[in-house]
Amino acid sequence: MSISVGIDLGTTFSAVAYIDPKTKLPQIIPNGEGNKLTPSVIQFLDGDVIFGSEAEDAYNSGEENCVATFKREMGVDKPYCYIDGKPYTSEDLSAMLLKHLREDAEAATGETIKDAVITVPAYFYSKEREATIRAAKAAGLKVKKIIDEPNAAAMAYGLNHWRENANILVYDLGGGTFDVTLVHMGKNGVLSTITTRGNHKLGGRDWDARIEDILVTRFESETELDIRGDRELLSIVSGMSESVKKQLSAQNMQATKVSASFPGYGKVTVTITKAEFEENTADLLDRTGALCLAVLEEAGLTHKDVTDVLLVGGSTRMPQVPAYLQRLFNKRPLSHVNPDEAVALGAAIQSSKENESYAALSVQVVDGKKTTDRTKSGLSSHVSVRAERKLNSLSMLTLRETTAHAMGVVAINDEGNHYYNEIIIPANHPRPVRAAKKFRFYTSPRANNELAIYVLQGDSENPLDCQIPYKYVVNGIKHVNRGEKIGTVIRIQYSYDVNGVIHIQARQEDSTVDLPIRRESVPADISQFGRPVTSENTDQGFKVGLQIGTRSSQSLVHKYKAITFSNVEWVKYDNIPTHPSGAEFNEPTVHVIANEENIEFHGYNISEMNEGVRYTIDPSDDFEIECDINTSTISPHPGGYLEISLGLISAHLTENGGDILLDGACVATVAPRFHLKMSLTNGGQYEVEIDGKAVGSKFKASNSDVDVRFGFVHESHYCHLLSHAYVSDISMMQAVGQEGDDNPDTDTWDD
Repeated sequence: MSISVGIDLGTTFSAVAYIDPKTKLPQIIPNGEGNKLTPSVIQFLDGDVIFGSEAEDAYNSGEENCVATFKREMGVDKPYCYIDGKPYTSEDLSAMLLKHLREDAEAATGETIKDAVITVPAYFYSKEREATIRAAKAAGLKVKKIIDEPNAAAMAYGLNHWRENANILVYDLGGGTFDVTLVHMGKNGVLSTITTRGNHKLGGRDWDARIEDILVTRFESETELDIRGDRELLSIVSGMSESVKKQLSAQNMQATKVSASFPGYGKVTVTITKAEFEENTADLLDRTGALCLAVLEEAGLTHKDVTDVLLVGGSTRMPQVPAYLQRLFNKRPLSHVNPDEAVALGAAIQSSKENESYAALSVQVVDGKKTTDRTKSGLSSHVSVRAERKLNSLSMLTLRETTAHAMGVVAINDEGNHYYNEIIIPANHPRPVRAAKKFRFYTSPRANNELAIYVLQGDSENPLDCQIPYKYVVNGIKHVNRGEKIGTVIRIQYSYDVNGVIHIQARQEDSTVDLPIRRESVPADISQFGRPVTSENTDQGFKVGLQIGTRSSQSLVHKYKAITFSNVEWVKYDNIPTHPSGAEFNEPTVHVIANEENIEFHGYNISEMNEGVRYTIDPSDDFEIECDINTSTISPHPGGYLEISLGLISAHLTENGGDILLDGACVATVAPRFHLKMSLTNGGQYEVEIDGKAVGSKFKASNSDVDVRFGFVHESHYCHLLSHAYVSDISMMQAVGQEGDDNPDTDTWDD
């Protein structure tokens, strides 16, 4: 037989619980020492790995090769510690602890663990949640679900204290993390998360650190030893901090004496009072209080709308915590659950249930910001709270969790001049949830068409104020060339799964098959997202690919015969009304020959020639051209030259090359062969690159249309021989949308 369990993987202590087959109620499984709690401490000793109270005692005694509090660094790629020269990440250490917890639980129950619900701080980001899942799998555990610690505690509380319409503020202060979550007890045993905030680097260890600082200062004053500068001496003091905190937290304890023996000095005793401890940690409490008030503000409630405050986490045993909350909310906090066990018990309840189905996205825009629509949440100041009752069975209790962080993407504003956070799924939205958006993407027949997506977690409009956990790159995009239908539609689906982990999928147009997508490391330097948008600070395909929605259609000028290059349609022009007969040279009737990639200009027996292709654009539409120029194909040269222009950018090139001009000033002198890139963006930002190097840029706003020209000019000079020029490998893109295609929202799809 196999069982499902709930695991509280805590910063300071961990616990495992399951549903007792006899009582049908959640119960803590004792560890190998017979204790309900296992210290989250690991000791490496002579090749062995030690857990439990022995490891905790060694850690508190300052012994080497002991590690603790590693949960705070979950999801960080760099090593948390080195043991005998071997690096260990927080994920590695968590996997070792989880394996130990699994083995102890299986030994105690005599059963194999089938799967597990594992708890994490509510304010963990996607990276931390993924790391927790990987650690569990490395420990031989099949993860049924990751749930938030305050929600698990609320389930354990609600089982015996259900009050319909109650708003419970769960204040979860553990050893290393803090979360505050507002939950609503609805009809039919539905427990819904409304809003949550937290800090996964704030907890009881920070109170310990304040005690350590007081003790070190006092011991240094008494002994004149440099304790802070001596690792061995400092470890002696730090190992005392937690026990001193517990002493000062005891009822009627106003002060305690602390003794320590320092090598080379001897024993010394100092005194620390409860008053100075509380004074030195008041700011830590204020930080938790600010998060409590932020949760209520986001929910649109006041402290009067909070039915009760529920204490969770071992650090809430400090008397200053309930006293502070009573002053803040004018009501005595509840301590109806064991603060050390409630999270594991709630996880065990969840382990008996099936995972939830995807919720429909429900958003509203308030003051220009996308938020979760809570009009149907059941929150109301006018609904009375029903009498407390005990739920008859676990089946009557259902948990509906929410997203702790908004999910967005780095996008470009409508004016095309700066990056911003386009929120896709707002914070505190029921999860799991999906949303899909469509983008106009401009493909090339030769380039590797890829679309970069930078995912954000956070509410700030400025991407640099949010966490950027992932960069996804969509590839396998097929080139689309449909004449007036410019570009192709890429549908991007964003989702938070039941674990609060982010997933990204993409499909092209109406395809039912996902495009290949890979996840890359986010560049170390992302400062570009705080600067104006230019061609230098955009990824390939990024600038045109991640503009939310599409722009209004612009009138495309089509005179005479249209010639298609990549994603735009160009027009042939001929400014010479008549040409001498070229019969003796078998002169073709078409002097400009063009295909998807190349333009060829030529003339025989000519006196004048001014032919080419032209495209007229609105300056508000971003336009970019790349091509290879080989002016040595201009031969012979009795007054002929290749003409290129894009607004302020121009070039008159002979067979020997020539000058590239920007607003009449030379920005580069080129040889016969070179690679040219020129662009017009942001309603007047002209930029020129030669062989991949930026050579000039200038902003000049324009309200009139701009001509783009590639042509060959042979001035008034009779030429009995061939005149010829050639441009190759042309890649051209214009950010123009289609009329009636302004809504970026689209239907979601199943995995």
